[in-house]
Amino acid sequence: MKRKDRLFIGILCGLIAPVVVFVVYFSIHDPRLNLIDVVRRLSSSGVISYYLSLSAIANLGLFFLFLKFNAEKSARGVLGATIIYAFIVLILKLT
Repeated sequence: MKRKDRLFIGILCGLIAPVVVFVVYFSIHDPRLNLIDVVRRLSSSGVISYYLSLSAIANLGLFFLFLKFNAEKSARGVLGATIIYAFIVLILKLT
């Protein structure tokens, strides 16, 4: 897997995986609502940072998956994307 071991791939996967987990969770949880309504409802109740941080847990599995296949640069990218999510959650908590 060294051929696909790129920092950019890790960052991209690390940014997309939590969004996919968020969408899948809420489409299973309440399939009648669309994504925009869910985000509005969570934002108005002030818990969007909670769900965003829980969605970032998906990066943990992705991180270990890259490490298992000896793609250290990609795993480093996933870690960087997780740090980006942490800053977003911090900003949401402070506002």
